[in-house]
Amino acid sequence: MNFTEIQSIINKHDKIFISSHINPDGDSLGSAYAMYEYLSKLGKDCIIVNHSPIPEVYSFLNKDNIFQELDEEAVSFIKKADLGLILDIGDFYRLGDIAYLIEDNNIKTLSIDHHAKSDNDLFTYDFINTNACSVGEILYSFLREIDKSKISEDIMLGIYVAVLTDTGSFRHSNTTDISHEIAVHAIKQGLNISKIYQNIYENSSVSRMKLLGNVIQKLNYDCGGDLVWFALNHDMIKEVNGNNQDFDGFTDFFRGIKGVEVSLMLYDLQGKVRLSFRSKGKYRVNEIAKKMGGGGHPFAAAALVEGEFSEVKSTVLNLISTYINKFNEDNNS
Repeated sequence: MNFTEIQSIINKHDKIFISSHINPDGDSLGSAYAMYEYLSKLGKDCIIVNHSPIPEVYSFLNKDNIFQELDEEAVSFIKKADLGLILDIGDFYRLGDIAYLIEDNNIKTLSIDHHAKSDNDLFTYDFINTNACSVGEILYSFLREIDKSKISEDIMLGIYVAVLTDTGSFRHSNTTDISHEIAVHAIKQGLNISKIYQNIYENSSVSRMKLLGNVIQKLNYDCGGDLVWFALNHDMIKEVNGNNQDFDGFTDFFRGIKGVEVSLMLYDLQGKVRLSFRSKGKYRVNEIAKKMGGGGHPFAAAALVEGEFSEVKSTVLNLISTYINKFNEDNNS
């Protein structure tokens, strides 16, 4: 599928909902914001709706309340929609409850993604570019080819947020020349990139800082220091009067420790465990995530695993240890 075909699909549908994965991040939210603005310019009847609420740090994207809760009104819209535009999803069922609404109502979907296809490839149409740093980058290339004049300041805001966050502020190995081209375009467009950065990265709550301090005191190191891992649960969040947004970015933060190659978070959901993996680039953590039933990018991946915390912890730590030992044996022989 090419960009012209994407535009052709959009042209044929008038009532469109935009959605992304559970616990949306900067790429999914920024991309949704950009496409909402674009579809609105085309005269489409559209909404943004996700299974999870928008995190507080991205509230500046929601000044006009365009991100809707999955309430009765949104459900009614989805059931009547003739297309679902799905962004940055990785796997169909990461849509949460929206996935079942799509299945039950036989709604056509167009997925635009930079994750490799999963086993649950249930979309009607898809455009995938795994070389792109973000869906935001894909959308920038799409709009630039279809009609560059449509790239307004608002659209550029969404694209810039997507690229900024998924490249780790242009630090990660997925940063491309197009990433920097987008940054230049954003500046020329008049965006206050300093303010955007402050909104996202310099807006931490007191509860987040308390939680970070508590986690730092309980860090665990394995695999000769290559691995750092930490555990979280509801009680730890409650202790600091926090919420589930307070630990966003912790895995990235601990990857920055000198000598550490892989950072792992294990969040105990009582019967399930949420795993978040980050790698500096030496080890491909998506290979571990896949074995735990998840997936993602080579150096940023995740999984949601059913089972008791102690059992999941033992399994994933053994997998990582085995992987790292084998990698080092193969590359040192």
